[in-house]
Amino acid sequence: MQETKSPPYQLISVFSILILVIVTWGFFRTYLVFFPDFKGFNMAQHFHGAMLMIWMLMLIVQPLLIRSGRIKLHKAIGKSSYIIAPLVALSILMVAKMRYLMPEPQFSQADKVAGLSLPLPAMIAFAIFYSLAIINKKNTYVHLRYMIGTALLMIGPGLGRALIIYFSVPFPVSVTSTLILATIISVTLALIDAIRRKGYTAFAVITLVNLLCLLAWSFRMGEIWQTIGSWFAAIFNA
Repeated sequence: MQETKSPPYQLISVFSILILVIVTWGFFRTYLVFFPDFKGFNMAQHFHGAMLMIWMLMLIVQPLLIRSGRIKLHKAIGKSSYIIAPLVALSILMVAKMRYLMPEPQFSQADKVAGLSLPLPAMIAFAIFYSLAIINKKNTYVHLRYMIGTALLMIGPGLGRALIIYFSVPFPVSVTSTLILATIISVTLALIDAIRRKGYTAFAVITLVNLLCLLAWSFRMGEIWQTIGSWFAAIFNA
């Protein structure tokens, strides 16, 4: 489907660059500063970091390729996402399993299951946004918005760590704040689309999914998440 007006591809790339800067800022003291030895880290963490970096670089490069008319290269990289996106989701699952199985006697089983309410909903949200982006790949307007949705998921890990490390914000507060921020951004983008009388369904869906992620975290000790999280925990323990 052709647009009546070309979307501002360069702005999308700038937005992704900004998120990458935030992620780099947040992970600098907890990961990047240990380059090149990375003593104390395991392959799951390295794999996760590599996949997220590749994904963010794709989000930066792809809009610029469209803008410059290099459509064949854009499509070629897009096809590679059929492999990279599942690997991103897998890397999130691997880190979630690693964290859950880490010996931490100070935490109860309910606490450990509650801890899964952050990575697992993010993994599911990523899968939803990417799947919808691919389903709508011929509708550039909608496709781009769901890809932006995957970028919004990256705000929390980076900014959350930055708030903890540089501003001494308690972990639960930092997580809640970043989840709220991602939701506010998606609501704002949906309102902008609505005001411009363009389809706002994509950002509305992204907002709904972000809200569900926020609810999972907010009620992580509740019966619903404890049941869902315990199912994943049983798989991790198998």
